[in-house]
Amino acid sequence: MRKYLLLLLMSTLFMAPAAYAHTMDKSTLFTDVPETTLNIQDIMVLHSIGLLGYNGKDMALNPTDNLSRKDFASWVGGFFGLEGATVDELAQAAQKEEYISSLEGDLTYKEINTALFHHKLELENPDATMTKEEYIAFLTEHLDDDMGGHTLLQMGGFAEGPTGTIEDVVTGDETGIIINGKTYMLSGHPRIFAESTDAKSWVGQQLERSIFTTAGDHHHGHDDNQEGHGDHEEGHGEGHDAPATNAAATLQYVQFSSTQVAADDTKEVQSSNATPREEQQTDETTSSNSSTVWVIAILVVLAAIFAFVFVKRKK
Repeated sequence: MRKYLLLLLMSTLFMAPAAYAHTMDKSTLFTDVPETTLNIQDIMVLHSIGLLGYNGKDMALNPTDNLSRKDFASWVGGFFGLEGATVDELAQAAQKEEYISSLEGDLTYKEINTALFHHKLELENPDATMTKEEYIAFLTEHLDDDMGGHTLLQMGGFAEGPTGTIEDVVTGDETGIIINGKTYMLSGHPRIFAESTDAKSWVGQQLERSIFTTAGDHHHGHDDNQEGHGDHEEGHGEGHDAPATNAAATLQYVQFSSTQVAADDTKEVQSSNATPREEQQTDETTSSNSSTVWVIAILVVLAAIFAFVFVKRKK
């Protein structure tokens, strides 16, 4: 009887709404970057690959501040998978690998060109410093530049992923999406540009862009004649398969159609402009649905307790 009671109690847990942990969406990147920021997608892409740092939650980006050499060096250290767990450790590792010569002062365009682009970019003002906003715009502009057979994305062990209509999703301990009959799993800490991080709500939506992480397939080295460590394939084939260099590649970034997200945002605005009576009706409906679920759960528990007591007295 105790086993039955335990099973009944555990079953009530599954009545609670499912949540997908370890994800970051457009509302949780930085405390000073609202969802409506014009370049929010650019910020999310760079954040997802590590070139704005990996741990942005509860932190401010301060986009109008100049970008320091130390911050940039720590991001480069994470991007290339160098050894280190803190900002200081990653920055020092990047300096040791000669991605940057100093950790003091503000970053210049010439130093970005050295660290990330093999000196291949022609710069109008190489010694100029930049704000973080300008850094984001500059990297976004050159993210797909060909640098002798590989792009900046591929240097960090990333590749463009699939696009198309989400036919179905995989939920549970891991999350995945199904496009054209193929299943693509999300990484443990994906960045998601969508109205909701609930995977079930993605079915039928258009995946506009995605980025694979190939888990450690990095191109180190920044000299023109340096081949780098590890082999890189050309990202993915026509069918957007996971990169051939790593069968376990997962999606680090997923971006749903901005039109769809905008439509959902419009619904939110309409909801916010609803009359008090309409808001009351919505609240009453939501409250009623929620209450119904928990009333059922409580009744199941009470029934189990009464059954247990009844059987015990009978004995």
